[in-house]
Amino acid sequence: MGSSARPRLRYADGDIFQFRIELAGITPTVWRRVGVSSRASLHELHGVVQRALGLDDADAYWFEVDGVRYHDPADTPAFGTATADAVALESLELHPGQTVTHLAETGGEPWQHRVTLEQVTPRLVGQRLPACMAGARAAPPDDCDGPTRYNALLAALDAPLDPRAAELREWLPEDFDPEWVDITAINAQLARMPRHRPA
Repeated sequence: MGSSARPRLRYADGDIFQFRIELAGITPTVWRRVGVSSRASLHELHGVVQRALGLDDADAYWFEVDGVRYHDPADTPAFGTATADAVALESLELHPGQTVTHLAETGGEPWQHRVTLEQVTPRLVGQRLPACMAGARAAPPDDCDGPTRYNALLAALDAPLDPRAAELREWLPEDFDPEWVDITAINAQLARMPRHRPA
């Protein structure tokens, strides 16, 4: 007679930080829900934000947490400021409901993201991170140079008779759907992303 006991869960080191990432300045909201290792650095979280929202590689970026700014390690910050690669998420003492600001410069208008910690849970053995679990609405297409431009493109899709809107629509990929989120493709990108843990 087989045992009816439930299999014992096995936990790995560290926790999972579940974040909701929202693209600021776009209505309706473009968002993603991601899980990231508590041991990951802010630099790794930057990579997650970029891949979850389809952004081109940033020229520079920074996070702001409780009024403290953490800079891109490739940038040259002011003396005495922290870099994002030197700080683990678990060391920031974030609490559920807390929002962190992320700003990425890509050559045009900067992209700003609200990164809100939703919950902290134990990590199971074999659980792959980072991972995207959910989301809504498409990320801006390649080479879109900021939220003002993206809002104009979205408005053009809703104005089929406006000749100026037609010019904007020609700039969009042929199969672009502002409502479509490809979670599988996002997770494929995240699986190839380098991990980064502070020394």
